[in-house]
Formats: sequence, structure tokens, C-alpha cells
Amino acid sequence: MAQNFWTAIFAFSINFVVTVVVSLMTSPRPEPELVGLVYSLTPKPVEHHLQWYQKPATLALIVLAVAVVLNFIFA
Repeated sequence: MAQNFWTAIFAFSINFVVTVVVSLMTSPRPEPELVGLVYSLTPKPVEHHLQWYQKPATLALIVLAVAVVLNFIFA
């Protein structure tokens, strides 16, 4: 069991060092290449034209309400 822990520690340490070194050695990509990949650079979809049952926020609230009701019934 101890060998598994030591192997995991060494693997994590090597992975961490390699990640830091590679990150420091590579140059960042320009922002136009990151559009669609990074949340802050991706245009937000407009949901004004959708019906109430097509909006994710409305469906999430319905699922939350059903979960709360079921929790009160079966808890």
C-alpha cells in the first residue's frame, strides 16, 4: 500500500513540474484564436426569442422545485 502512495506522490510531483515548465516555455495564444474555447471570449447566446419551455434557466427552476418537493415528501 505504501508503494502506491509513493508512486502517486512521485507521479503528481513530476506532472506538476512538467506542467509548470511547459506553461512557462510556451507563448500564450492570441485572443481571436480562443473565441469559442474560452467562456469569457465567447459571445453569449440571446434567449429572448425562445419560448419559456425552451430556456435552460426555466427548466432548471422546475427541476429544482420538483427535487425540493420530493425531498419533503420522502425525507
